[in-house]
Amino acid sequence: MKKFLATGRHGPIDPAEGQRLAVASLEWIPPRLADGTLDCVYSIKGGGRLVIASAESEEDLLRLLKSAPDPADREWTIVELYDAVDTIRQYVDSLAK
Repeated sequence: MKKFLATGRHGPIDPAEGQRLAVASLEWIPPRLADGTLDCVYSIKGGGRLVIASAESEEDLLRLLKSAPDPADREWTIVELYDAVDTIRQYVDSLAK
């Protein structure tokens, strides 16, 4: 499994649709936090969301994110994350060669 940072934004949303999606999100998010699929989920001011998640690939994560009760126009940016200590060690080792 790999770790990813995903940020997403959506445009204006009808309040009734927003309420429906919010209630559904309260059912969708907690089980994924509990099983470790999602490490964390934050809302971003202005209709955004930030997620750190585990998945086999960007495509798998995007499928998971698209299965969430979200506005249809939410667009995701996904970046793979790497363990900082391992990355720094690899960098230091590469300089020693």
